[in-house]
Amino acid sequence: DIDDDIQMSEFALQKNVPLELADLGLLATVGRQTIHVYDKLCVVVLSTDNGEIRPMLRIPDHFLR
Repeated sequence: DIDDDIQMSEFALQKNVPLELADLGLLATVGRQTIHVYDKLCVVVLSTDNGEIRPMLRIPDHFLR
C-alpha cells in the first residue's frame, strides 16, 4: 500500500538532487501536480586582457590562471 511507504510528515525527495523519471512517477503517485525546480547556475569568466603571465613568476592573488 502506498500509504505505508511515505508518511505525511516525510519528504518524498531530497533537495538539490537531479530529478529522474522514477522521481516524477513518485511525485505523481503522492498527488503532486506542480513542483518548483531550479537550474544550476553556470558561470563563465572571459579575459579581456591580452597580456601574458609567465609561468615562473608569482601570480598576484587577484589574478586567475
